[in-house]
This record gives sequence, C-alpha cells and structure tokens, in this order.
Amino acid sequence: GTLRGGQVVEAESNIVILGDVNPGGKVIAKGNIIVLGALKGNAYAGISGNEHAFVAALEMDAMQIRIGDAIARCEDDRDEDETPVPKIAFVEDGNIYVETICKEVLNDIKLI
Repeated sequence: GTLRGGQVVEAESNIVILGDVNPGGKVIAKGNIIVLGALKGNAYAGISGNEHAFVAALEMDAMQIRIGDAIARCEDDRDEDETPVPKIAFVEDGNIYVETICKEVLNDIKLI
C-alpha cells in the first residue's frame, strides 16, 4: 500500500510497492525497487553493494535515490503540468541515470 511520511519498508530481496511513496517515506531493499504509483520519498536499492539493482516507478519524483554506493537526487524544477511517465533509475559507470522506460533503454542497460 501507500507509504506515508515517516514510514519505512525494508526487504531482503526485491520489493514492489502497490501505491505511492510519499515525501518522508523510505523504501530499502537489497534488490530492486518497483513502485506502481508515485515515488516522492526515498528509495535505496542494492544496499548490499549491488550496483546492478534498479528503481522503477510509474511517476518518478524521488527526493533521493541510492543504488549500491551511488546517490542521486531527482530534479527540483519538474513541471507540475507535465504528464508523468514510467521511469527507471540505474547505475552506469558509477553514476545514477533516470530514463523513461522504453524498449531501447531496457535493452541498453545491464540488469541482473
């Protein structure tokens, strides 16, 4: 379900959230994180050092994303009128990239 501010969900493997992660909410997983809703809180994937983990959301507006040892913040100046599109965050060359989910992106990135 939806995570409210101050709530934390942890998983020893992958996790799928059926709802939103609101600001102040935190999702922590040793594997991948998939949010079938809006990600507006914090997401920490691959916390055991797995840089092949990813974070995906139907609406990616996270306060902070951490994958393995890489940390990123999402852009602050997102247009409120912009229609949300599903996005995926992944690590490449030590940097986190956030891309719109499409066939080409999924074919190009290395997911385990």
